[in-house]
Amino acid sequence: MLATGCGSSDSANPPAASIGTGGSDDGAGGTHTVSTDIGPEDNVSEFGGEEFPEVILTTSKGTIRLKLDAKKAPATVDNFLTNYVATGHYDGTIFHYVQPQGMILGGLFDGTMTPKATRAEIQNEANNGLKNKRGTIAMSRDPNFIHSSTCQFFINCADNSSFDYIGSDDSSSYGYCVFGEVVEGLDVVDSISMTEVDANDGKPKETIEILSAERVK
Repeated sequence: MLATGCGSSDSANPPAASIGTGGSDDGAGGTHTVSTDIGPEDNVSEFGGEEFPEVILTTSKGTIRLKLDAKKAPATVDNFLTNYVATGHYDGTIFHYVQPQGMILGGLFDGTMTPKATRAEIQNEANNGLKNKRGTIAMSRDPNFIHSSTCQFFINCADNSSFDYIGSDDSSSYGYCVFGEVVEGLDVVDSISMTEVDANDGKPKETIEILSAERVK
């Protein structure tokens, strides 16, 4: 299947985080446990109190500059910066799923589709008022568990209102937390979205790598 670029799309099927689901449901689609190789004691905050930190993703398709919103999504931004950007986790990972005209998903697998170790799951801040509009970045999660995001993120190529929080504590409608936006390189996101993908699983036929993720502000 050949994606035709980032246009107008509103899929009813939010992106699913490719993580294990071992653990227990709290009765409200709540939390579960994912095994990790790194314990919470290894987390040292790199947040620094900046309300709108910026990160540059250098990919094999070009550069994407992100402006994060720590005012609206403090825990999510702290997790992204501290546990994954600062540690070099994203370096060498790929965009492993492309929803044509919808979104691009990455941050967990390397080029051999081997998942990298993740840290503890975080609280879902999808009720922060930010919407899954074209050009925004949001955290992926297990669709069956509200608070299950770790490292995977997606960039919206279209307005995806079906991914938004709608005031419910049900896992199917709690939404996906937006925590920033693309301020440079949306054309690169569009280019990735136009990559030919496998019709069965949405994986790009061309390996699209995140070469580095660096905080610049």
